[in-house]
Amino acid sequence: MHLHATVSIWQLEHDGTYVAELNGYKLKLTWKPEAPGERRGFRWEAERDGKEVQPPDELFEEAEVAMAHAEQFARGKAAS
Repeated sequence: MHLHATVSIWQLEHDGTYVAELNGYKLKLTWKPEAPGERRGFRWEAERDGKEVQPPDELFEEAEVAMAHAEQFARGKAAS
């Protein structure tokens, strides 16, 4: 199954992060640069009611893929 981001809901911030709101979650996408012994990539975070939800440790090479995973998380949590 291929996930596709709803790119139109994501807004680019001045600091280079992307943010979106979906089903009561504030989603944030950031870039983690490569460091010695560590991978680079995009990671997402989710916050609801002022509390940060534990984001996955997974890094994504493409922003759109990370966005799609963040959206899937917010949709799945809203349905449960």
